[in-house]
Amino acid sequence: MSLRPPKRFSNSFDADPIERALEHEVLAEKASTLGRLQKRLEKALARLADGTADMADEQASHDPQYARALAEAGEALWYVVIQRELCGLRVNGAFYRDFQVPKAVILAMGPTSASKPRPVE
Repeated sequence: MSLRPPKRFSNSFDADPIERALEHEVLAEKASTLGRLQKRLEKALARLADGTADMADEQASHDPQYARALAEAGEALWYVVIQRELCGLRVNGAFYRDFQVPKAVILAMGPTSASKPRPVE
């Protein structure tokens, strides 16, 4: 029986050229997807900020448009965090600060009710 060391301990030059090319393609696709999701998050955060610019915090919390924009931003953030984790970026504090993600959006992170599956009857 032979054992193979984990990938992180093996030399990358030992890999098959086709395997290296495929790995490069996968990494490029992950990075591209992360970029698209971050743009989507930026747009959702901008819509959220535009909708609450003229309102007080108490007023905004009761507005259905604000709730919809908050849910949309929370879902967009959820997708970005998942993709960041797939890319190996597991610490999100600096990311939240750079994107100026409000705490309300972080707390609302997750799938929206429209995307949740309905129970089977």
